[in-house]
Amino acid sequence: MKLTYAVVIILLMSCNQRTKEEKRPEVIENEQDKKATHLESMINNQETTLSFVEVIALTKTKELPHIDTTNFDRFIEEEDIKKVDTRALSIEKIYPDFYAEASRYRAMDSYKVALSPDFHTVVVTFRKGDFEMESTLINYDLEGNIIDHQLIAYDEVAEGMSRIESRISGNKITMNRIFWTEKKEIEQEEFSIKDNGKIEALDSRSLSETLTDYTMVLSVLKTLGLHPLEVKTDLIVSKTWNQYPGSEIVVIPEIVDEGEHFFELNTHIAIVDNQTGNITHRFFESVKTNQWVSDAVVLKEIKIDTAPYQLSEEKMAFGIRVHYYGMSRANPYENETLSLFVKSGGSLQKVLTNYSVIDYGGEWDTNCQGEFMRTGGTLILSEERTNGWFDILAKSKITKTKNEENENGECVATETTSTETIVLKFNGEEYKTE
Repeated sequence: MKLTYAVVIILLMSCNQRTKEEKRPEVIENEQDKKATHLESMINNQETTLSFVEVIALTKTKELPHIDTTNFDRFIEEEDIKKVDTRALSIEKIYPDFYAEASRYRAMDSYKVALSPDFHTVVVTFRKGDFEMESTLINYDLEGNIIDHQLIAYDEVAEGMSRIESRISGNKITMNRIFWTEKKEIEQEEFSIKDNGKIEALDSRSLSETLTDYTMVLSVLKTLGLHPLEVKTDLIVSKTWNQYPGSEIVVIPEIVDEGEHFFELNTHIAIVDNQTGNITHRFFESVKTNQWVSDAVVLKEIKIDTAPYQLSEEKMAFGIRVHYYGMSRANPYENETLSLFVKSGGSLQKVLTNYSVIDYGGEWDTNCQGEFMRTGGTLILSEERTNGWFDILAKSKITKTKNEENENGECVATETTSTETIVLKFNGEEYKTE
């Protein structure tokens, strides 16, 4: 009997404890979450004015790279509009009439991006009356003083003739000023964000003037689902493929990552019917395998090679050449690779991968003394075949140069040359050395 009574008591205590645990509110896991929850409550209840540091702690963060396409369509319902503490952010120092009696400004949203541990970067979106809206990027020092600011996005619905959109990546802003006249015009501007938070204008270009086949390129981007700010526009190339009348080759380098003197690119290649504008063949390769990376060795140029690479009776190839050069004066470097592509169904097949046709390097004292070597390659189709495709003879001329000072203190160069030939054979998928 005593045993039964004891068991009942234990079960009752266990049930009571479980009920208390079920009613216990969710535990805030860390002090930062607790602080953020408390601050949100203060803002919603308008209990106090927040400090700059508190506002920064509450502001949501956008991952980089980020494209800002501020427009009226983002703010259809009232709940789309977020609270922004414009006083803590000192907005009146950028817009002096922000709090004027007749002012028609309204803060709509804000976010921050992590550009530097030495300053804060916040983007604030404003509505200006009934017909205009814009976003401004603002850099603050750690105490909340404004260092610099730059308009990065704009929309207007009065005439619907202009827009501004920007890409923020690392220490760089790329801005597209878009105008609709007889056709869509894009003026692209670049800005550098310095280590001290200052913003400096770098360059500007009209894409309709600098891009060959501008209208076709915009059409290809739309078909591929790429925003013009997602691609490296200064490296886009296009060229007529004379071996296939009516065909245009377009190469689109998609930005994966970007920083100061650094970028990584995915490869998009499209064959376009220049009568209809339709893409007939396409190719994609990730930066993980294409080697389209620019860092200490700079990816300078992409070129389309339409020499008649007749690899078999049925297969005609075209080439993509990628040119790199090194930044070191004491250790000069230059390299150019060639890849070959053929049509395959509705796609393109890469049959030769990044074959080095130019390779130059050396080391010298930047005055005279030093040694250099340049290798220049030429591809020639052989009459021999492997798996039904012509072998390729890769002939290289190798030039070695040695600079020395003679007894008169003059710099004298001595050159020696040699040649080398290797055979590339088709293994059923691509060309490889024997």
